[in-house]
Amino acid sequence: MHVLVLGAAGMVGRKLSARLLGDGRLGTHDITRLTLHDVVAAAKPDQPGFPVDVIASDFAVPGAAEKLVAGRPDVIFHLAAIVSGEAELDFDKGYRINFDG
Repeated sequence: MHVLVLGAAGMVGRKLSARLLGDGRLGTHDITRLTLHDVVAAAKPDQPGFPVDVIASDFAVPGAAEKLVAGRPDVIFHLAAIVSGEAELDFDKGYRINFDG
């Protein structure tokens, strides 16, 4: 099973990624590939037993999301967002990331 984690460098994304890497499974399915995505590169793990891709891009940019799903992930965890304090300081950025993204 190919798993894509959007927001992999954030707090929740890091915890989920660590769990997926540690378990090597999602439910009853073996993970065969893990793609970690964020606007900044997430840390690449050492030898998890299956391929791990680390991609840094802004998927709010036209065409970026299409590139991510071109790898045909079976499961997508969408954890990419910015917290309210940062979004309140820059409303346009918060809207673009949390709504458009």
